[in-house]
Amino acid sequence: MKSTLCIASFYLFLSFLVVSCAEEEEAVPSCVQVEVMGTDCESGWYVLRITENEMPQRSKEYVGQLHGGYVTTDNLPLELRTPGRMVEVSLELNGQYSPLCTAVHMLYPAVKVKQVCSGNAGGT
Repeated sequence: MKSTLCIASFYLFLSFLVVSCAEEEEAVPSCVQVEVMGTDCESGWYVLRITENEMPQRSKEYVGQLHGGYVTTDNLPLELRTPGRMVEVSLELNGQYSPLCTAVHMLYPAVKVKQVCSGNAGGT
């Protein structure tokens, strides 16, 4: 009886270990609507204006620290770089690098476009 209890406890411990070490899906930022404003001070960077629209929350998604205002990115897909275009994208803060601007330019938080959402990706 004692050996059966030890074996059951061992398998229970192994099952907890397997469940805790299982790889989880990466959380994806929720989609926000942005307007492409134009180029930033450095070549290849684009200024985006985040609209204040409330986006529905979905599981495994988060809004993050970006709730409105202006941001800049260097990985905006080529077909979305038209000024005035409205598009839904998921953004993530880019803490690794940002554009190098002179003191006469406004500096915006640098972001990475994680994905282009399929919703209202049509532009004007």
